[in-house]
Amino acid sequence: MLSIITIARNEAAGLAAFLDHHRPLAGEHVLVDTGSDDDTVTIARQHGAAVHHFSWCDDFAAARNHSLEAAGGDWVLCLDVDEFIDPADFPRLLAAAAGPSLCFMLPQWNYYDDARHQEWQPVTGRYPQREKGQSGFFVAEQYRLFPTGHGLRWEGRVHEDLSPSVRAAGLPRSLLEVPIHHYGYVRGAQHNRQRNQLYGQLVRRKAAENPDDPKGQLELATILVQEGQGRQAIPILEELCRGKLQGPVVERAATLLAGLFRADNRPDEAIALLFQTVTENPGWLFAWHDLISLLVDRQHWEQAQAGLNAAAEACGEHVLLLKLQCQLEIKTRQVVAAMHTARRVHELAPGDGEFQRLARQCEDMARKAGLL
Repeated sequence: MLSIITIARNEAAGLAAFLDHHRPLAGEHVLVDTGSDDDTVTIARQHGAAVHHFSWCDDFAAARNHSLEAAGGDWVLCLDVDEFIDPADFPRLLAAAAGPSLCFMLPQWNYYDDARHQEWQPVTGRYPQREKGQSGFFVAEQYRLFPTGHGLRWEGRVHEDLSPSVRAAGLPRSLLEVPIHHYGYVRGAQHNRQRNQLYGQLVRRKAAENPDDPKGQLELATILVQEGQGRQAIPILEELCRGKLQGPVVERAATLLAGLFRADNRPDEAIALLFQTVTENPGWLFAWHDLISLLVDRQHWEQAQAGLNAAAEACGEHVLLLKLQCQLEIKTRQVVAAMHTARRVHELAPGDGEFQRLARQCEDMARKAGLL
C-alpha cells in the first residue's frame, strides 16, 4: 500500500481538489495539521484523509517526521497541498512503488514567473494542463517516494532533507523522472511575503544552530540575496567556494556569487569564477548559461561560441543554450542560422512566443538579403 503524507496549515481553499486528484494513487492519505484555524481539518476528513495533529515548533522536519510515523503503507509519497502529480505519470509512480526498495528522488518543478531566477527555464509543453498559465519553472530534486520500515527521518528546520538518513540507511537510490508540479510561488504576493518571512526566520535559526553546515550557509546567502542584501551574502558564498566541497552546494554558491559580481560591475571576476565552475563541474547547465551570457554581452564572440559548443556537449540540447545561440547568431549577423535556431527554441518551448516572432523576423531579413 502507498501512503501519501502531507503537512498542512490553513489550506482549506485547495485541499479538496488536491485530495480528490491524488485518490487513485494512495491506499491512504495522512494529513498532519499544524494549527489550522480554517476548515482544513473538516475538509480533509470529508474527503477521506486520516487527520493527525502536530503542535508547530518552527521545524518542518519534525512535522514531516510526525506524518511519516502515522503512515501505515509499505511506501510513502510526500506531497504538499500546492503540489500535483500529473495523472499521466500515475502508472510510472505506482510501478516504482511496486518494485525493489529504492529511495526515489523526484524533480520538483517550481513554477515561477520571474525569468531572473538563477535556475529558471521556460515551460516545455510536455504537461499542457499543469503548465497552463505558467511561463517557467526551476527544478529541485528531492527524496519523495520511499519504502517505510528503514528508520528514515528528515533533518532541518526548513528546506528539510532526507538525504543524510537515506545515506545512513544504506538504501539504494534513483531518480524517477516523474515531476512534482509545485505552485507555491505563484499563489500571490501576500502568500509569497508570508512564506519568505517565515523561511527567512527559520533559515537564520538553522544557520546559527549549525554554522558548519554548507547547505545551511547557502540557504542563508540565498535569503540575503532575496532580501536585497547581496553584499552581506558575498563573504558567505566566497567561503563556500574556497572550501573543498563538491556538488550542488558549491555549484549553486558559485553561480549565485558570479551573479552578484556581475550586478556589482565586476564581470571579469564573474567570468573567471564561472569558467572555474564549468571546468570542475561541466554538467552544471546554469554556470554555462551565465558564463556564455557574459561573453556575449562583452562581445567575445569566439569564446561565446566555444562555450556554447562545450556546453552542448556536456549538457545536451537545452532551450536555454539555444536561446543564447540565437542571440549570438543575431549579433554576428548570421540571420539564416538564427532563423533555424529560433524555430527550434519555439519547438522546445512552444509557450514562448518571442522566438516564434523572432524566427519570422529572421526569415524576412534573410529573404530581403537574398539568402533564402
